[in-house]
Amino acid sequence: MPNLRLKISLGKSLLTIFALTCISISAGFSQTSERYWIYFRDKGVEAHQLLSKSGDIKSLAQSLGISSRALQRRAKVLPHDRLIDESDLPVSEKYIRQIQAAGAKIHVVSRWLNAVSVEIQPKQIQAASSFPFVARIAPVRALVSPGPEPSSAPLVPLLQKSEHKTDLDYGASYTQLATEHITDLHALGIIGTGVIVGIIDDGFNNHRTHVALRNIHVLDEYDFIHNITDTQHQPWEDPNQGNHGAGVLSSIAGFDQGNLIGGAYGVSVILAKTEMDSSGSADFGSEEDTYVAGLEWEERLGADIASSSLAYKEFDPPDTNYPYSSLNGHTTVVAKAASMAAQKGVLLCTAMGNEGYQYNDSATGMIVHALGTLWSPADADSILAVGATLSDGELTSFSSTGPSADGRIKPDVVAQGTAVYWANGATTSGYSFEQGTSCSTPIAACAAALVLSAHLQLTPMQVRQAILQTAAHYDDGTSQTAVYPNNLYGYGFVNAYSAALYDGPVFSNTPVVATDALQVTVTTSIKSNVGLVADSLLLYFKKPEDVSFQAAHFHYDSASDRYSAILPASIVDSTTLCYFFVRDSAGRTQTQPYNAPDSLFALFSSPPASAPTVLSLQNFPNPFNRATQFVYAFPVASHVKLEIFDVLGRKIATVVNEDKLPGYYTTPPFSAASLASGVYLYRLTADGAYVVKKMMVIK
Repeated sequence: MPNLRLKISLGKSLLTIFALTCISISAGFSQTSERYWIYFRDKGVEAHQLLSKSGDIKSLAQSLGISSRALQRRAKVLPHDRLIDESDLPVSEKYIRQIQAAGAKIHVVSRWLNAVSVEIQPKQIQAASSFPFVARIAPVRALVSPGPEPSSAPLVPLLQKSEHKTDLDYGASYTQLATEHITDLHALGIIGTGVIVGIIDDGFNNHRTHVALRNIHVLDEYDFIHNITDTQHQPWEDPNQGNHGAGVLSSIAGFDQGNLIGGAYGVSVILAKTEMDSSGSADFGSEEDTYVAGLEWEERLGADIASSSLAYKEFDPPDTNYPYSSLNGHTTVVAKAASMAAQKGVLLCTAMGNEGYQYNDSATGMIVHALGTLWSPADADSILAVGATLSDGELTSFSSTGPSADGRIKPDVVAQGTAVYWANGATTSGYSFEQGTSCSTPIAACAAALVLSAHLQLTPMQVRQAILQTAAHYDDGTSQTAVYPNNLYGYGFVNAYSAALYDGPVFSNTPVVATDALQVTVTTSIKSNVGLVADSLLLYFKKPEDVSFQAAHFHYDSASDRYSAILPASIVDSTTLCYFFVRDSAGRTQTQPYNAPDSLFALFSSPPASAPTVLSLQNFPNPFNRATQFVYAFPVASHVKLEIFDVLGRKIATVVNEDKLPGYYTTPPFSAASLASGVYLYRLTADGAYVVKKMMVIK
């Protein structure tokens, strides 16, 4: 069975093939020709001259279609003088023209493989192979698979529960994110901002119109099957085409309060349509080669994380299957592409496959999982190969297992892969429960995106290491899980929150900046797994003309579990530049932006806080000695009162008593000079509603 859009397939794996004659005709392929890879010996003289003559990396990158964002990512893992190498050079046009003259029709051109996939008649292969620049010719595997199946697995008790509260309403998608502690990162304001995720799938149906998909930031999209710039369902395609990819997209970046929230809904995405679905029986070899083309393209555009639920091993005809011995990380076409992406700084999250099965061990009488059932490119090194579990952490019966053919542990991690709720791409507002390693993979990709979003300086291998080293272990009572890592669970079940804290303190992706006539209040979450050094929590700010920075301390508010710093409105304006700094008790530091002070953010260009939807109130610092300040918000124009009472209900002071427009406000410092030590209550009243909080004076 072929590639996988890895949802559960109860028998063989789950891939898709399109088999309509009209599709073959529309794609321009004759029924008498076959598909082959033609590999070249070199890139030709022109390509090497291009590389040797260019002293300007940016200009060379531009000419090769490599974005500045891709160069920035590559700079994390490659020497400055090797950001562009021979693998980035174009395949020789001279060679391609000669192959075409021999009767071949070009389908995909791969720089990384230095090869072209072609449609060619068998009698023309000998002519093509006679060219001195041709290294070898191999068949392009044509894939066949059954369609995806809905999940029948019930929700079981969670492996892990969220520890931090969030105002988001996840609807039925809560469990699949809470099990990986993704919701805990959302509560801290870490949502994937600054990260680009490339998704490779069968298309992304209704991604412009589905309520959960239409607001996703799509940087680019391309259909590598039909060579068009629209990845949605086309009139001539199978009715299910693009529905699987739409579900994966929603799992990563969707947002529909009360129904579904994606695990990394703040990311930007790049969409590559590479897999052809089928409702017939004719083969259409359009997946292995288009997969490579899609991954190359997403890397050039700057993707940090790539998520693919496609996998390859069994093909049509069967004599082109990849044998288990080839699943060694460097033999299959897709594993080679995955390894190249890793070398260029992309972390690929890929599905293990749905070929796992269980049997009764006659020696022990226990049910055990068969080993070595993985598909490629899960065998590649330096990636995240993802298996599937129930929501309580137990491995599903279908999740493929390791080891790779060369003995490496696989999978790398596991995530929930049953009862996963995502968008139904055949509709503009529907959802469904699904299962398979194609469902667990995008959830693991979300975790990787959030870890990187919290620490944008990390390399892909550092993100991978953080996820592996913080994964939760599950004991199924057999010897197969007695030691970790193992070939069922890999390093264990993804814990996104612990992984994000693995490399040091984290900030919210975007601070909340509230202003009034007197001051500017900057609020953020700050967390560390070992504690924070209180006097190191600083906001540095300056105007462009200033020689040095001024500093303001962040103060913790226990009620909101956030930190706020207050700047006098008189000393900041629209030109003010800032960065945050923190040190934890282990001596690890973090700044925001990550490379500050070389990079800064404009205080008032940060995305503003959305209009408040509820009445809210807090004070900071709390407890306090000399003075405290109150931050409050309300959603409609109101007469607002903010009053302070002692524990007997006697009014001590009125801080605010006036008509105000809706918004966020911060009071001037309130002096505690006349107050004795003890607990006090403060109440905000607006539009007939009120909220009461406690504060403590310590003298």
